[in-house]
Amino acid sequence: MYRDFYAAQDRTLRQQEFADKVAERQRYARSEDKPSLRARLARQLFTLAVAAEREETWRVVWERLEARRP
Repeated sequence: MYRDFYAAQDRTLRQQEFADKVAERQRYARSEDKPSLRARLARQLFTLAVAAEREETWRVVWERLEARRP
């Protein structure tokens, strides 16, 4: 009898803890339409590389693309 009561109470506490964790994660989650930090940094780094050495950067990219051709 008491075992059922404590099992139900445990389940309620676990459900509440889970709901709290989900709410906390959603608070810190990024929005769906915003790209990830990694994607944003990659775009910024590429833009800086192109601005700094436009011709050299494109030459390296072109050589890598040409090297991949069978």
